[in-house]
Amino acid sequence: MQTSRPRAGRWILGCAVFVVAISMLFEAAGQPPPKPRAAVAKPYEPVSNDDPDIKTALNVALSDQKTKNKAAVKVVSVLTSERQASNGYNYRLCLSVDRRGRLDTARVVVQRSLKDKWSVALWAWGACGK
Repeated sequence: MQTSRPRAGRWILGCAVFVVAISMLFEAAGQPPPKPRAAVAKPYEPVSNDDPDIKTALNVALSDQKTKNKAAVKVVSVLTSERQASNGYNYRLCLSVDRRGRLDTARVVVQRSLKDKWSVALWAWGACGK
């Protein structure tokens, strides 16, 4: 009978360790996966107005404005142009435009995705100084 007592103690200890280990595994399995880190956007950097991507961004912005407002906006000049590397690229343009016969400015942000899809994210009238 004395030999069964130490075996019973080891058996109870082994079961307790097993239960703790299984509990830890189930707890870890129930946790949501860690969130992926968001891409950190770099600051805007000045780009030449003659850059081909700036010209494409300008054309995308103008065609978007034409379809939304049913009227063409005439660009007088591109005052500033900047590029930001993000998930793809963001192009921020400050435009001087002829808007129905009156001179105005517009801040435009055009996004270019990693799949080379262009879209207008912002068109703000008179926002170049801000």
